[in-house]
Amino acid sequence: MKIKGIVTAMVTPLQADNCGIDEQKTRQLVEHLITNGVAGLFVLGTNGEFYALSTEEKIALAKIVVEQAAGRVPVFAGAGGISTQAVSDLANEFAKVGVDAISIITPFLIKISDRELINHYQEISEKTQLPIILYNIPSNTGINISEAAFKELVKNPKIIGIKDSSGDVENIKMYIENSRQRADFSVLVGSDSKILTALNLGADGAVAATSNVLTKTDVAIYDLYQSGDLARAQVLQTSIDEFRRVLKFATVPAVLKYSCGLIGYPVGKTKLPVLPVKEKYVAEIKEVLTTYGTIEGFEVQ
Repeated sequence: MKIKGIVTAMVTPLQADNCGIDEQKTRQLVEHLITNGVAGLFVLGTNGEFYALSTEEKIALAKIVVEQAAGRVPVFAGAGGISTQAVSDLANEFAKVGVDAISIITPFLIKISDRELINHYQEISEKTQLPIILYNIPSNTGINISEAAFKELVKNPKIIGIKDSSGDVENIKMYIENSRQRADFSVLVGSDSKILTALNLGADGAVAATSNVLTKTDVAIYDLYQSGDLARAQVLQTSIDEFRRVLKFATVPAVLKYSCGLIGYPVGKTKLPVLPVKEKYVAEIKEVLTTYGTIEGFEVQ
């Protein structure tokens, strides 16, 4: 499986009491994203609040998204955690509901060695039938997948890609250079500000959280790059900076989820401990979103 294009790092629609997945809103969001051209759906990442959801909620979400996608785009699910066995068990549950591949964030809280990190991924690959996408986000986990570790992991045919959210261009470049021997391996940038930069370096696409809201904009960055219109692609790349700025008004993914509601796709609140957006930021968020209305085709509510 070769992953290309813009993959949405989906938010998780929750019921009003925050207990359980809102099936209807999930299906509506999936339909909206696919209709507007995303190349895949990535559930249960950082913006999908994987850290706060129960195992039952994770499986329920994956099942709904797979059903609604109906094979039109691949569905990738975050199975990461600290325990190798727990990750393997969850991966096997995802296989039962038809997920196309699993994303596995590096272990966090504990600082493990390269040898332990390699063993973690190799053990999981032996215990699940699903392809694996590595997920590197060192600012959150305290672990960066090093060149030495990556060179070893890329030899495993079941490991089919990496999502790099380090924000470090040299890091992305290193993963691209060290995976060239694998035609089926995808390097995906996870930093929305670096989509075009990464594509210019040879990345295959992006896992973009902003595409929950700026779907057409993010997809157009990729499409314009592919057609060789780098000038227009750069204009759109620069344009998402304002939305990224207001996303910092609250803890991830509070502003993103609030923004989904403003454009007609309500997805509920965030799981605690993340609190909702403060009222003092609402007017500015609405003002910024309004500037994207023409290209995106939405009206801010």
